[in-house]
Formats: sequence, C-alpha cells, structure tokens
Amino acid sequence: MANAWQTDTCVGNWHYKRGVKYKTPKTVIDMLCDIVSRNGNLMLNFPLPNSGELDADELTILDEITKWMTVNSEAIYATRPWKTFGAGPSIESAPVANTRFNERNRKDLTADDIRFTTRGKTLYAFAMGWPGKQATIPSLALGGKYDVPKFHNVDLLGHKGKLKWHQDSSALVVDLPEQQPSEHAVAFRIALS
Repeated sequence: MANAWQTDTCVGNWHYKRGVKYKTPKTVIDMLCDIVSRNGNLMLNFPLPNSGELDADELTILDEITKWMTVNSEAIYATRPWKTFGAGPSIESAPVANTRFNERNRKDLTADDIRFTTRGKTLYAFAMGWPGKQATIPSLALGGKYDVPKFHNVDLLGHKGKLKWHQDSSALVVDLPEQQPSEHAVAFRIALS
C-alpha cells in the first residue's frame, strides 16, 4: 500500500458549543487504530472556547488519549499496513456497501476486533478491548489464510513480564496478565524473525 491517506474528525462539533456531547476516548482510539491499520493518518480537532483553553471534558479526553499513546505509540507511529487491516465481528458483520469510512455508522470495537500494523520484522496486533484472561487471534494461525510464519516472540506493550503463548493451525493464543497495561485497545508486539 504505497498511497497513504488522511482524514480528520472532531471530538465534538467543529466549533465550540457548550453542552455538546464529545466522542469518548475509546471512540477516538478505535478510529485511530482502524485508520492507521488501513494506511491512513488521523487529524483530531479539539474546538476551543473563547478562553483559548480546552474545557474540563476535553482535557479528560486528551489525557486518556495521551496515556494510551504513551504505552502504544510504537504500534502507531512509522508503521505500515499488514496483509489485512483487521479481523473480527465488526468486519464480518459490515455489509459490503458500508465498508468505507463513515463516522455516523461506526460502532465501538470490541476485544474480538483486531487491527494490524507492521514495522520491519515486527507485526503489531491490536485487540480493540481487553480480552480478559486470554486473547485468541485466528488470523495469525499457522498455515492459515495470511500465510503467517512461526512467531519467535509475543509481547504485550506496556507489560514488563513474559507472556505464555502458542501458535498453531487454528490461532495465536496469548495468556494475558491480570493487570491491563492500558485502557481501551491493547497492542501485541510479534517478532516475525
């Protein structure tokens, strides 16, 4: 995918208006991961009141996005798309006519929704929510549709310890730590060689 693209969104209305319902940090992070996995860039607008400073709700949204990026930015910045942008129920249930980017029809992604990025010999797989005790990613099965190689290592960004994992002909299965390293989507770093 040589042709990168760019889109924009606003956390609320494009011009500041009191009482507007803002997008949640999860919605913005879902959009970011989905767009980057499709070779896109996301510009995010925060409308300012006449004081020139973000209001309290906007500051909360920005703080949550900043905390998430502190843990997961490696899987976003300077990455490229993989063989497929993603997998999961959000893709399988979307009608073909509705596959283009459309904010109004966008639903929050779940832990069963996966988005992929890559950099060099590293593959990143975002689980778009906390899977609980175990993450299962059928797209990364040995000998499967995407012809993935045998992985050498799987890490969870933001987690300091080793993970137990196995890869077979049905899926990549990763046992997760009790502590979630970040809110919203979590990213697995997978060594391809």
